[in-house]
Amino acid sequence: MGYQIGIDVGGTFTDLLVCDEAGNTRICKSPTTPADPSLGVFSALEQAAQDSGDELGDFLSRVDAIVHGTTITTNAVLTRTGANTGFITTRGFRDLLAMRRGMKTGERYDLELEPPPVLVERALTLTVTERIDANGRIITPLAEQDVFTAATVLRDAGVEAVAVSYLWSFLNPAHELRTREILQETLPGVYISLSCEVLPQIRVYERHSTTALNSYTGPPLARYLESLEARLSDNGFPGVLNIMQSNGGCMSPKVTSRFAVNTLLSGPAGGPGAGIHYGRTHDYKNIISVDMGGTSFDVALVQDERAVVTSENEVAGFHVAVPMLDIHTVGAGGGSIAGVDDGGMLHVGPASAGADPGPACYGHGGAEPTVTDADLVLGYLDENYFHGGAMKLDRDAAVAAIETRVANPLGLSVTDAAYGIYRVANSIMSNAVTVVTVQRGLDPRGFAMIVAGGAGPIHAVPIARELGINTLLVPRESSVFCAAGMLLSDLKHTYIRTCAMVGSLVDFEVINEAIQAMREMALTTFREEQVRDADVTLDFSADLRYAGQFNEVEVPGFETGEADTAAWEKLVSRFHRLHDDRFGYSMPHAEVELINLRLSATGATRKPKTQKHEPGGSAADHARKGERPAWFDNSMKTVPVYDGLALQPGNRLTGPAIVEQPTTTIVLPGATRLSCDEWGNYELGITN
Repeated sequence: MGYQIGIDVGGTFTDLLVCDEAGNTRICKSPTTPADPSLGVFSALEQAAQDSGDELGDFLSRVDAIVHGTTITTNAVLTRTGANTGFITTRGFRDLLAMRRGMKTGERYDLELEPPPVLVERALTLTVTERIDANGRIITPLAEQDVFTAATVLRDAGVEAVAVSYLWSFLNPAHELRTREILQETLPGVYISLSCEVLPQIRVYERHSTTALNSYTGPPLARYLESLEARLSDNGFPGVLNIMQSNGGCMSPKVTSRFAVNTLLSGPAGGPGAGIHYGRTHDYKNIISVDMGGTSFDVALVQDERAVVTSENEVAGFHVAVPMLDIHTVGAGGGSIAGVDDGGMLHVGPASAGADPGPACYGHGGAEPTVTDADLVLGYLDENYFHGGAMKLDRDAAVAAIETRVANPLGLSVTDAAYGIYRVANSIMSNAVTVVTVQRGLDPRGFAMIVAGGAGPIHAVPIARELGINTLLVPRESSVFCAAGMLLSDLKHTYIRTCAMVGSLVDFEVINEAIQAMREMALTTFREEQVRDADVTLDFSADLRYAGQFNEVEVPGFETGEADTAAWEKLVSRFHRLHDDRFGYSMPHAEVELINLRLSATGATRKPKTQKHEPGGSAADHARKGERPAWFDNSMKTVPVYDGLALQPGNRLTGPAIVEQPTTTIVLPGATRLSCDEWGNYELGITN
């Protein structure tokens, strides 16, 4: 048994976590290379090899598994650099994709608001004669000549990908399947997505949009994965490569290439799983995981050790209806740019200095002040110990940027301006936490906060204090939190079948046919991924609603994998309770409708071991490495600085103080205590 590696490509840094068979971990970071993310990936792998005293090929030959979170699809959508895509749909419904739900997004009362951009040009949105009704019956046969004609138009336009989404095709996929055969014959090598495979469920716009996004992002992702696999193989990698999905699980590159849309939030999806893992070490069942990276601040909620999953998502204004972890993201990271607007107000983000040129203190030509520059000026970062000393920060450049862009316009000292940037960033992040708690009727004081990201522990205590959270946990692997979560993930696939029927007319034969079909699809996919049936877990659920209403609630049920009267009554009883929890009321005597059946299928993977450390005493003096001036209690104070890696289980200290690791810094204000646990993680408590 050799190494296991988690890789998370972020906006500023590419994070890599190496775990050996004994449970020892090593962290490597490399600047992200947006033009070709694989360069940053292999730079981090080179670092890992050097740390092991090996050449890259020798190191990779001992790697059993790599789990990789990618931003390829996300960046393709955000920058509009996806594939040139065509879209084929039912005649008479050409503009459904562009019309969306018919409602304005954003400032809906703005009479001059421009419509959102389209994913597929209208000239490349083509229709064919065919029609299937709401019962899955063929009303009008597929006009195959229309498909040949559409293929000719798309070929002449040089499309790389085609999305096919017909009305009611999720009930009868015959026309879409035949359309693919014709397209493969006439457009060899073109990437093809069918809605009956990508999202076989009711609601036509969501299905159209998700299928179009799959084709739009599929070719760039497939090219990247093909190149990555080839380069890993050329360098002697014999193990398994899996790709992180947005639902918190992973999948093989082959399946990933077919269902690219499932990776749109691939990177941050490792966070909730990591949060659950670290929370269990202290029996925290309800947690808020926060991850502050270079460009963003990600927040996820976990209740009873279950991360919240949603199918109501948007990426750059485009609807995505596949299940994703419900992660709320705001533009407040270490690279977030600070400035003063025309009204004289200080603002931070969402624009970011990114990896190139990065914050002013990186010395790569950046002139805009960022949160990292403010942290350096406030003394929270050591200019000579950033990344363990591998990267020296330019404090003078940080001071100049803050002075020019913030301090002078506001008439403040540089230190006061830096503290203003710090406080505004903290406010943005605390508001992000209220979105997933207070705005959903939840009290954040009932949660522990798991703090991640290289910059997260610098800002965590003020955020928690504002929200009334008294318990925080900073993992030793905080700076590569999502990469750690990826190593803890299982293979996971989700399936959905629409079975719309009212409870008084529920047809168990139809339901069981759908359950069996999803089960067989899941097992077939896992067998292709070399997962034994014994390692597969199948969790069924159903989308239910009160008759005539619009919002469904996903309800776990059908635990035996079979629907009958007893299972249905149990499902409905759960629905009433969940509806009351979510919306504040229930109607036990009202008619209940079944809309969709769902299957979440999990294939267990081998997890890295967790290594405990020998306990030490409570004193932490042996880890004290010096002291330096830093901003605490509204003034610069000389405070002790501790080496985090030298702290032992049982060691305790109180703020004001700073605890440093090569890639993470923990800032402890006054009235804050820190203790090191048996896994080497840091538990923080706020006493007032």
